[in-house]
Amino acid sequence: MEDRKAQAEKIVSDMEKENVLSKVEELIKNNKVSFEHDNKKYQVRLLNLSEKEELDMLRRKKFGQLIQDKDILLEKDLIIQYKSRGIDINEIDDQIKKLVAEDVDLQMQLGEAISKNETESILKGYKDQIINLRVQQQILNTQKTLLLEFSLENQLLNHVAQIITYLSLDILEGDTWQRMFSSLEEFQKYKDENLINKAASYSMALQYI
Repeated sequence: MEDRKAQAEKIVSDMEKENVLSKVEELIKNNKVSFEHDNKKYQVRLLNLSEKEELDMLRRKKFGQLIQDKDILLEKDLIIQYKSRGIDINEIDDQIKKLVAEDVDLQMQLGEAISKNETESILKGYKDQIINLRVQQQILNTQKTLLLEFSLENQLLNHVAQIITYLSLDILEGDTWQRMFSSLEEFQKYKDENLINKAASYSMALQYI
């Protein structure tokens, strides 16, 4: 039992470490996020008007390609197909909502217990339950994400994320910030996945925070 709790705590801890949205506010200065990678300085920033126009053009182009592909289903049609095979994604959504509600309720109980100066064992009991609920939520969210991975909407969102990262990533050359990539094709061929993943996390958080 203790091993399972330790594993659950580690999973949630790892999740929190990777949660860029919770940390990015601390890094934002003048609508930019600066960071270092392999002893080089980079930044991602909000898109300017011309870059937003390029994003819109590339997004429409990708949508046109996807909608013409008969093998790519809309999310609603994919959900229907899964249900015909005994997999109910709406049921997964309901389970996630139930777990979220239980999580909120337990947080309220934990807050009340803290205000009453309850013993550490009681507080730990609430904390352990919250951790276990969040692990269950993550498992279900991952399951849903994998099931809908190939929907038209998801493929379009992934493509948009690539475009935003390509457009917003700069590298410091001397004293001047320069666009890292001159084209989406150049970005897609770039080999350093660690840099791209880090930049993508920051750029998406910055654009939508």
